[in-house]
Amino acid sequence: MSSGKKLAKNFAMQATILAIASVVSKLIGFVYGIPLANIMKNEGSGYYGAAQTVYAFILLIATFSIPAAISKIMAERIEKGEFRNVKRIFNGAMWYVLVVGAIAAIITYVGAPYFVTENSVLALRVLAPTVFFSGFLSVYRGYFQAYSDMVPTSVSQIVEQIANAIFSIVVALLFMQWARGLGYDEGTPQYYAYGAAGGTVGTGVAVLAGLVYMMLLFRKEKKELHQRMQEDTTQHMLSYKEVFKLLLMVATPIILSSAIYNANVTIDMTIFQKMMGYMGMGGDVIDGQYGMYSRMYLPLANVPIAMAAAVASAVIPSISTAYTAGNKKECNRKITQSMQLTMVLTIPCAVGFAVLGKPIVSMLYRHLSAADNQMVAIFLLLGGISIVLYGISSVLNGVLQGMGKVNVPVISAAVALVLHVILLVCMLWFTDIGAYALILATAFYAVVVVVMNYHVVKKELQYKMEWKQTVWVPVASATIMGVVTFLVHWGLEIVLTKVMGAYGSNVVATIVAVGVAVLVYFVSMVKIGDYTEDMLLAFPKGHLLVKIATKLHLI
Repeated sequence: MSSGKKLAKNFAMQATILAIASVVSKLIGFVYGIPLANIMKNEGSGYYGAAQTVYAFILLIATFSIPAAISKIMAERIEKGEFRNVKRIFNGAMWYVLVVGAIAAIITYVGAPYFVTENSVLALRVLAPTVFFSGFLSVYRGYFQAYSDMVPTSVSQIVEQIANAIFSIVVALLFMQWARGLGYDEGTPQYYAYGAAGGTVGTGVAVLAGLVYMMLLFRKEKKELHQRMQEDTTQHMLSYKEVFKLLLMVATPIILSSAIYNANVTIDMTIFQKMMGYMGMGGDVIDGQYGMYSRMYLPLANVPIAMAAAVASAVIPSISTAYTAGNKKECNRKITQSMQLTMVLTIPCAVGFAVLGKPIVSMLYRHLSAADNQMVAIFLLLGGISIVLYGISSVLNGVLQGMGKVNVPVISAAVALVLHVILLVCMLWFTDIGAYALILATAFYAVVVVVMNYHVVKKELQYKMEWKQTVWVPVASATIMGVVTFLVHWGLEIVLTKVMGAYGSNVVATIVAVGVAVLVYFVSMVKIGDYTEDMLLAFPKGHLLVKIATKLHLI
């Protein structure tokens, strides 16, 4: 095997690499989303967000499951040394995504007027070719993952986001100039519709960049694969019919579970747009509110959620090993460790968003009116509970998957989705809270998932939550952090406003306050939690944390 594959034996390390890449990708996406949102304003962000939501769901149904399905099927053949069948599966998968991707792309283009509102149609249609090419990228990722090599997938994700960051902004500006040439002045819905379409071009270029990278990487592996095929003594060669059958059998359950997990975003968008329109809200207001939710709140909230997902990815193999060996004590130790790390990461983020939500929004999105700024800030305030709950949910899902109980998260997600939809419809129909209903219904969804999954984990492993280090220490530390952070920002803004103006003083005060928040939280957590050197070493970059704590005379 190649050196890359030789280094790919430690699955936990590979899962961590993939998880870290996911976090980095989301951070890049968040960073470039700021100028993109400022360029497209609320309306364009709404059109762009709606198109991206539908695109993501279609992609999930068409090609999302391919890497997992291919890696599972191929891995079994690789273990047996059936490298000719590995090549047959690869070729069969390429034909599969060619057909499925083409159908999905046609559905995306033709069905766009039925999936989104009028001003999002162009943006969604621009994404149709991207749906097609994404399938081929999925096959290459599945091939490398079959060898437990997550590095190519991780690098390709980052390559995609960098390309997306550059081309989304550039092409959005070009499309807006095009709109002007067609007679659509700035401020018109058509002007922002073209901007949204330009932004989605970046998504297509990103997929092509990732695909080119994976193709170049595969060319280096192809020679080795052919050599292995010559040494292969496989008696039974899979027919393409058998390959397609295997792909469908493995991919279908993954599609089902993923569709249930992700359907709430698409369903929320559809319900919100249709109900608000039926109740008399103007289309520009609907698109503006949804744009603030999908393109300003969600990217911020997804950063700490991605960190929690990284913890979940890393815990799966260790739980699987311990559970298979019947070592429930080790399972509980790993769950406690994962829960503590998740709470340490998500709770201060939730408190930070509550305290600094408005200053952060003002700093990042200058174009927002005072009312819109307040709305996004309240999104962040209310969404804090969802961030923490989704963190817990990610860990519990990872634990259940490691235990082999893959149906439990699917069932809990399905039940939560039904209750979530009922609550969302009721809030939109009987109240006038508008887009805030999306935040509250999502938090309720997370509560249901956590309660149901926690019940199963507790029953199977006799697991009991360790409350002090897991919950109370992060909560107390984050509370102290929140108070100090608020006072620092408030004091700096008063002092700096006369010198730097409102915007400049807010930027400086916010950046300084965030830095102070990190330091105060770390000091408070170590002191309140009585952390020892061994306890800190259990965290990622533990040696660095110990070094900092020692210099500060905390331990």
